[in-house]
Amino acid sequence: MSSTIFVTGATGQTGGNVCQQLIERGDRVRALVRNPDEATALAGLGVELVKGDITDAGDVLRAAHGAEAAIHCAALLGGASQDLEDFKAVNMVGTANVLDAAKAHGMRRVVALSTATFLDLSTGVDFEEAPVLRNPPGDPYTVTKLAAFLDAHERAAAGEDVLTCHPGAIFGPGLVVERALHRTSFNRVLLAGMRGKIKRYLAFPVTWVAGADVAKGSIAALDKGVAGERYLLVGRPEDTFSTAGGINRACEIAGIDHRVEDLDYRTDPDALTAEFGPTLMAIAAAAAKSERRPRATDNLTTRRLGYAPMSFDDGLRLLISWLRGLGKL
Repeated sequence: MSSTIFVTGATGQTGGNVCQQLIERGDRVRALVRNPDEATALAGLGVELVKGDITDAGDVLRAAHGAEAAIHCAALLGGASQDLEDFKAVNMVGTANVLDAAKAHGMRRVVALSTATFLDLSTGVDFEEAPVLRNPPGDPYTVTKLAAFLDAHERAAAGEDVLTCHPGAIFGPGLVVERALHRTSFNRVLLAGMRGKIKRYLAFPVTWVAGADVAKGSIAALDKGVAGERYLLVGRPEDTFSTAGGINRACEIAGIDHRVEDLDYRTDPDALTAEFGPTLMAIAAAAAKSERRPRATDNLTTRRLGYAPMSFDDGLRLLISWLRGLGKL
């Protein structure tokens, strides 16, 4: 039986894929969007567009009315430009608005998309049980996403059916091209690298994952997840490597000679912070101070959700074909 699913961040990379996959399996989708004129690709799929802003509790409550469940993808991502209040409004207040609306309307479940930048993955404990870092990065993205994560799990502990999914570095085709190629997206980084515009990049392990897989995992969490749990939606363990490594592999598959070199964040911290932004610098610093064991293929996310991501190479082939079809490459 089909359901009505409320989706936030639908014009983004993950949200668009979520909408498409829900529609394809027969669900009805209602999406909160700031500007419906910029979401015609969603409307063309049959998504019901409701104009509103994630930071406005009234807008969210109205848009969510009649939905049985929600997948909350909306977020303000880290970038060179940082404004803590903007991040709070979207990542903290926006998440609270969705959770409040879900409770008010009696939704059966909320799947909230989060991140892994505030978790301590060096303790030997599986991701799904890893503790929060004692001293998490202080950039606005991490601070506000951590607050939203804690809010979601406090509500779950109090009996609300809420769980979180934690994607890696998302890349691949998107429905709303402008959003899928946003300046903070990994698509934009890979494209710039393949165009030869990037010669070096901060070195830290990147857990690449195709947007289609993140959507698939989020929907599986909606169907088969357990309230209060968290799930890691990343690519295969062997497909974790640096941004430069990802660009170089994309260039190889695309038949491009350009290559990018890894860059140690300690070479010139001030200049590199200005170039890459505090979020990426914080990630690079944290990665350099910790040793992560390879993720086992037998883990809670795989067992609970049946999660099986495509290879990085297959994801790149989808991306490259999409970019060439758009005339971007």
